[in-house]
Amino acid sequence: MTASAPRPRTRRRVRAFEQIAFDLGPARPRWRFSRLVERSPHAARIRERIEFVRAFFPELDGVTVRVGLALKRGVLGWGSLDPEQPGIWVRPRRLDHFTIAHELTHLLQARGLVPLGERACDLWALARSPLIADHPPGYLRLPPAVRRCRRLTPQQAMVLVRLAREAIAAREQGDRRYLKRFEAAAHVELACVREERAS
Repeated sequence: MTASAPRPRTRRRVRAFEQIAFDLGPARPRWRFSRLVERSPHAARIRERIEFVRAFFPELDGVTVRVGLALKRGVLGWGSLDPEQPGIWVRPRRLDHFTIAHELTHLLQARGLVPLGERACDLWALARSPLIADHPPGYLRLPPAVRRCRRLTPQQAMVLVRLAREAIAAREQGDRRYLKRFEAAAHVELACVREERAS
């Protein structure tokens, strides 16, 4: 009896598994607007301004921020210091980019990313960009002529942002008087900007 020739191997068809999808649900909304904001005739303006400023706050990516209206007289804005309930309240008719930046910085303070206090809040908000430094900060001591002006000039904004960044760097090096040094430097340098404009 002769041995039969080996049968050729047949290739098994490999079936690919279905791809496993990790569906984590829809992306979290960036904002949750109060009814007062939604009904406000200024709703579109509020959305446009807060969206512009939020682009300078990547730390808030993935966070839903509640937005309401600040109704108390004399209050330009309000920011929550509760990390579980991030929210800001703004005045629709007097809505400067810097006010929004200040209130968003309070949300960073609530997460321990920025030192507490209104002056520190102003400083860290200023350090973001000259594009959002459109109004003088309300808590840092600046020359009276600057504090009274309704709008910062581009030159003033650039000086303040540079000084704010230098002050934050000094704090990281251990300078505990960084806020006072910022204010002293701002008095000198903003006076020079004023003289340049006058000449």
